[in-house]
Amino acid sequence: MTVNAPVRPRSGAMDIDEFMAFIAPRPKEERWHLIEGIAVMMTPPSLAHRQIAFNLCDLLNRAFRTQQRDLLAYHEIAIRLPGVMNFQPEPDVVVAPGPAGNALFAEDFRLVAEILSPSNTRAEIELKLRRYREGENSLYVLLIEPREFRLEIHARSRNWQPVVLTNRRDRIEMPEFGLSCLVEDPYRDTAVAVQSK
Repeated sequence: MTVNAPVRPRSGAMDIDEFMAFIAPRPKEERWHLIEGIAVMMTPPSLAHRQIAFNLCDLLNRAFRTQQRDLLAYHEIAIRLPGVMNFQPEPDVVVAPGPAGNALFAEDFRLVAEILSPSNTRAEIELKLRRYREGENSLYVLLIEPREFRLEIHARSRNWQPVVLTNRRDRIEMPEFGLSCLVEDPYRDTAVAVQSK
C-alpha cells in the first residue's frame, strides 16, 4: 500500500473547474476545500468531530420530519455560491431544501456548520463566515468547538451578530427549523459530554 505524501495548499487564483480537475485524481479519503482561490487539504476529523456532525444532522433531520419541512441536513457536502468561482468548501453540516437529488454540491443552503479543528486559523474561519453569510437563503452559520462546550451561532435574524453558548444546559433555538435543544445534545456520546456529567 502506498502512503500519499502530504500536499501543501495550492495558492493562486484557482477557479472551481481547475479545483475539480485538481482533486479528481486525489485519494477519496482526502478532503479538500477551495477557499478564495486556494485549494486547502483539511485535517482528518477526530472521532468527536464526526460524532458531533452526526448528532447535529440527526437533531436537524428529526426536527424537519416532525415539522414536515422540506429540508435535509447533510454531512460533508460541498457548497457553492452562484457567481463566485473561487469558493467551494465542504462544511461539516449543510441544510438544503429536499428532496435529495444527484447534485454533488448545494447552491441553495439554509445552514452551514463548521466543527473546528486545531488546524483551523481564525483568518480561514472569517473568510468562510463571510462567504456563508452571502448565501441568498442562508439563515444560520454555526461554529462548534469539539473539545469543550462552545457553540457560536450566527443568525441572519440577528444581523449575523454571534451568540456564544458555553453551558451544556444553554438552549439552541432555531425557530425557522422547528429546532429547540440543549447545547449538550450535539455533543452526545463525546468525551466532553461524558467528562462533564
